[in-house]
Amino acid sequence: MTRSGLSLRPLPASLLLLCTGVGAVAVIGFFTFAVVPVVLGAGLLIAFLAGAVVFGWAGIEALAALERWMENDPHFKR
Repeated sequence: MTRSGLSLRPLPASLLLLCTGVGAVAVIGFFTFAVVPVVLGAGLLIAFLAGAVVFGWAGIEALAALERWMENDPHFKR
């Protein structure tokens, strides 16, 4: 009867598992550091868009206040 599967002696198998664990930690660490700039970029983009919306809203409110002031100021009435 033949044995199915890969047969390794205990020492090479433990070294293979050790290298696999170290490689997994290295790959996970690499991808973690690779994700940091993407997350920072997305955060900066969201902050820029929120600032643009608030800046636009403030500009519209300022123009509306200027219009009300010009309508009520006797200097501009003729």
